[in-house]
Amino acid sequence: MKKHFVLHIIFVLGFILISLFSFSQDNELDNDLLIGQRYEPVYSQYEVNGLAINPAYTGSRECFSNIILYRNQWMGFEGAPVTQTLSSHAPFKDEKNAAGLFLFHEKIGVTDYYEIYGNYAFRFKVGSGKLSLGLKAGATFYQGNFADISANPEGVNNDMYLDNESEILPNFGVGVYYYNDRFFAGASIPKLLSYKYRASEKVMQSDPENYDFLVSAGVLIGNSDRIKFKPSFMLRYRLNKTFLIDAGGSFIFANVLWFGVSYRHTNEFIITAEYQVNEQIRLGGAYDLSIGDLAGRTKGSMEFILRYDFKYRIRAVSPRYF
Repeated sequence: MKKHFVLHIIFVLGFILISLFSFSQDNELDNDLLIGQRYEPVYSQYEVNGLAINPAYTGSRECFSNIILYRNQWMGFEGAPVTQTLSSHAPFKDEKNAAGLFLFHEKIGVTDYYEIYGNYAFRFKVGSGKLSLGLKAGATFYQGNFADISANPEGVNNDMYLDNESEILPNFGVGVYYYNDRFFAGASIPKLLSYKYRASEKVMQSDPENYDFLVSAGVLIGNSDRIKFKPSFMLRYRLNKTFLIDAGGSFIFANVLWFGVSYRHTNEFIITAEYQVNEQIRLGGAYDLSIGDLAGRTKGSMEFILRYDFKYRIRAVSPRYF
């Protein structure tokens, strides 16, 4: 009874969040300025940094897991995104509930995005694995340093200046995640709310046109301790038909070394390498090589990740490779 009660609460809360803010959807807002609106960031090592894309990933490591990530996208391209994340999550003693914290900073040009989100997941056994339902709540702190942009071309004297902007934008997200020892699949909407200026006032809305739908999955192939293969993909989709997809796979040697190659349909090849130092520490790096319109204009993108798991005994199924 308790399990079903919690499940009902999660579904009801998700429904309320979407319905409660749908009142602000208004066609008159279509031409207004979105505040701090952007696509969810790209991660090449999304499987390792799962909490960044799906709150239902919370607790799935079955231990107190901590991840630091640094990403420098399109190196050499002025104003390109630079991203840092820090996440921590763990299951409760009852193994059914889990909680986590996600911190984020991204700089794009003269704008900065700071995020802090609490994550909660309710997990229950399904077949050989676990199904997890996740919620996240927190805020994005948006700062536009537009005064740093020169509004006066050389030799032109005028009084036009741009003002700095800063906003605190509360938000919510939902997700679902299934995993066992050899397979994972997840789907999420990281942010249910968006904001616009209307007559110089900030308006909150829940507009599905602004949702980022994220879907990811992967499977482990092979039983040999010498080598295994793990194909996976991630899809980011919006209702306006814009999407981004990564697809590829990693070879795992002796359960210690990971080498992978994938392709992002925006004409980028991704090379990843990871090293499992011991049961607690995992190091990883990724290099994105642009072969499309950005080829020759950037030095590619680099991403580094460090995971530290505080291992302790727990009876639940552990997703060893995800």
